[in-house]
Amino acid sequence: MTDAGLKRVLVVDDDASILQLLRLILSNEGYEVISSSNGQDAYEKAVRQIPDLAILDVMVPGMDGYALCRKLRENRDTRAVPIIMLTAHGDVADRIKGFEAGADDFLIKPFEPKELTYRVRNLLARAQTVPQAQGKGRPRGRIISIFGAKGGVGKTTIAVNLAIALKRKTNKRIVLIDADLSFGDIGVQLNLPIVRSVLDLANRAEDIDADLLEQVLVQHSSGIRVLLSPYNRERGELVTADHIRKILDVLSEQYDFVLVDNHSTYEERTLLALEHADVTLVVVTPEIGPLMNTSYFMEIAEKLGLDLNKVQVLLNRSNSNVGIEAIEIERSLHQRIDFRIQTGGIPVVQSVNKGNPIVLAQPNHPFSLQIAQIAETLLKKLS
Repeated sequence: MTDAGLKRVLVVDDDASILQLLRLILSNEGYEVISSSNGQDAYEKAVRQIPDLAILDVMVPGMDGYALCRKLRENRDTRAVPIIMLTAHGDVADRIKGFEAGADDFLIKPFEPKELTYRVRNLLARAQTVPQAQGKGRPRGRIISIFGAKGGVGKTTIAVNLAIALKRKTNKRIVLIDADLSFGDIGVQLNLPIVRSVLDLANRAEDIDADLLEQVLVQHSSGIRVLLSPYNRERGELVTADHIRKILDVLSEQYDFVLVDNHSTYEERTLLALEHADVTLVVVTPEIGPLMNTSYFMEIAEKLGLDLNKVQVLLNRSNSNVGIEAIEIERSLHQRIDFRIQTGGIPVVQSVNKGNPIVLAQPNHPFSLQIAQIAETLLKKLS
């Protein structure tokens, strides 16, 4: 890599006009540009002249962009190089494939020069600041994603109480994100008015940093910080997967634990949050609908390359007298049940309606004790 000052960027594309455009834009921004129209040639150049950043087209001869990305990640000298993938398609599957290969970001063709230069600057800045943060002795925070393949399985109640349980056990910095932008009700369960929400970041993607997020986060009396979903559900679509990525990147540098309550679909924002997680709690109940949806999710997750070793199955309402047996659930999911929570009954429902989480209202209630045990197990797993 180059010394501080002039940064070297490797650009790879078999379209001569795009390659020329990339060279022009980046040169005008003061970058040293290495270019190639062939994957194998690009790899050899990267090894000889270690770039500070690489921009790889997905479809190039000699070695496609995914293979080139993987090879750069396997090489000790180039494994830390930030990589932007160029593609003419914005399909979720394509992006997941790129992230699996080791890409840091995606850019869809045709692109605006301003967007290209922003992404380049952003990744280069991140590459410089991450080692500094690590040098100060603060490791990246752990990300816990909570997902239910069907609404009504209790994932939000579990997410809220788990976040508070982790805070009470560790007194560390905990942040809870309501990433269910269509139906999220963390604000209701915590009795927090939606004065500020993730929607405040929608038009400020380029400005997302620790200071801005602290202005948008809401403090709960338990000590956790919360990023609320918007009151205006229709405008939730303004928050993109790119917003979620930046939010997770920044918050995981500032907080010890980042909990994400996800939407019950396979949209890009949800898949990204699951991909970034250190642990994903998949909540299922002993009923045919949630079980079928969860089984399908497991198939999709495997096809998309999500690490199933990070998935922990949580069986909620496990003491249902008419529910499907646990052994049948495990057979259907091809995954063992890691945690079980018995029905909380009326006290849990009342705590939700009052906006006073059960772990605070009744810390010795069986539901609270089971949540506390899950928190303890996760702390050991993530330590």
